Amino acid sequence: MANPLRGEIEASFDGRRYRLCLTLGALAELEAVFGEDDMLAVAERFEAGRISARDAIRIIGAGLRGA
Repeated sequence: MANPLRGEIEASFDGRRYRLCLTLGALAELEAVFGEDDMLAVAERFEAGRISARDAIRIIGAGLRGA
């Protein structure tokens, strides 16, 4: 079960439930993967609608590793 106080969420993929959490380490991983200097730049990238399926996979993977 996800712990909302920790920022965890539950997601279902292919009928299986997973817990995801974007920890500080996971956020740092996303900065590096997207080649951005800070989280604001990452957020601006997504707000501008510049997200691909590959990006979604990276975000989900970081969330799974953070949980």
